[in-house]
Amino acid sequence: MEKGYKIHAMEVVDDHVHLFLEFHPSTSLSKVIQYLKGGSSYRLFKLHPEMRHQYWSGSLWSSGKFYRSIGNVTADTIKHYIKESQGKTKTEAQS
Repeated sequence: MEKGYKIHAMEVVDDHVHLFLEFHPSTSLSKVIQYLKGGSSYRLFKLHPEMRHQYWSGSLWSSGKFYRSIGNVTADTIKHYIKESQGKTKTEAQS
């Protein structure tokens, strides 16, 4: 992947995205998040400029973020969490 990031798992749900992402330890996490949010916004709005007007002040992403290092769990555990626990829409989860 560009910039040397490797996505091991990804799930997009109603109001957020989960990524299991690998990057070099010398890379700042803030820079990684900035690159992912900024790059995805730029590409989406370039392909669909009309969408810019649907988002408050033209921003696709909120300023919020949550991250955790995977020190005590296996890669398979993280992949399972992303795919099974978060992969359902709110409606499906309530059924």
